[in-house]
Amino acid sequence: METVINTENSQVHLAEQTQVRPSGERWCVLIEETVVPVPQRQVNVRLLLDHAKIPAGNVLVRDHDGESDATLVAEELLDLAEGNVFYVLPSQEAPPRTTASAPAKRAIFVDERFLLIEHPNHTGRTVRQLFGLALEVGLYRECEAPEDHHIGLEDPACFHHGPVFRTHRKHSKLEIIVNCKPFTEADGVEAEMTGAEIASLVTKDPGKHEVFKLPEEIPVALNQAVKIHNKEEFRVIRKDVAGGYEPARIEREIDLLRAGGARVTFVDQPVASVIYHDVPMRPGYARIKATDVLVLVPNGYPGQPLDGAFLPQGSPLLGKVVGAPQNQLVAALGNGWQLVSYHPHGGGGGPPWNKDRHGFHTYLDEILIWLYRAAN
Repeated sequence: METVINTENSQVHLAEQTQVRPSGERWCVLIEETVVPVPQRQVNVRLLLDHAKIPAGNVLVRDHDGESDATLVAEELLDLAEGNVFYVLPSQEAPPRTTASAPAKRAIFVDERFLLIEHPNHTGRTVRQLFGLALEVGLYRECEAPEDHHIGLEDPACFHHGPVFRTHRKHSKLEIIVNCKPFTEADGVEAEMTGAEIASLVTKDPGKHEVFKLPEEIPVALNQAVKIHNKEEFRVIRKDVAGGYEPARIEREIDLLRAGGARVTFVDQPVASVIYHDVPMRPGYARIKATDVLVLVPNGYPGQPLDGAFLPQGSPLLGKVVGAPQNQLVAALGNGWQLVSYHPHGGGGGPPWNKDRHGFHTYLDEILIWLYRAAN
């Protein structure tokens, strides 16, 4: 099981380096829940012993979670991509050297926490989810030079490319936010940019997109040059949706809710959906005070209307809210969800669907009414 452990009270060794770090990703190892920075991916055991200040008469053991744990010799050269979790034993208690029958444990690090992972291949989305971070939080792989690398939701965040991440941005001379993601000069941000150049930060086909300067939603033509000011925010939206759906449109809508204090999550796996968290019931409702509600993203959205709502499996609201529980079940954010036949824009009391007016930001209005009218 993947386990997040807070290390705010753990000792974090900041030992002086015995050699100059090369350019590239930063590496850390975990020795008995102590985070130890190391100069590079390939290090010898003696360096780890020195950095972790392990007393003489002890040996380092690579943790394979079982009988195949490997006792290491001082001059052995380790590739930390094969595993970076270790523990210490007195020399006389060290297990015999055997051929490993299980992979070595791996740990990744975000800010002041670390996580033991079962699989090395992750994305920016899965790293954020494993650490309980909001999807809009900026995530960066820590590097020595030229600067830390931003990890988007769908960007690879593989362990062997470096296990050390952070969520805060170091000082940058010029930074803009496009579709909730930060970009700097290293990404191509300049003092003056056209709408097409701004769109190119988030799409390979800027000609099919529209650009807006926030918060006023001022259009920026693709051939229009604008002065760029630090911390400015832009939204890039694809002009037409032919099948599928446009994630940027959904993010734009749920950002409106977040600005008002709502907690909303957009997930695209295993099914594209939006989850409204802690939606309140009417005051005094005895069964439950609040609930999460999941709404699927229909193919062709926003041309196709939002419809239906999913409640957590086993919810006491099933059979109490308007609409019959259905047999359709989905999984998202580690939970099971059951569909309720609820159609606010299809004769259920709401207005007819208007793709230019309605969206996930307005569907919450219907959800609130739906829950408010739940039977006791």
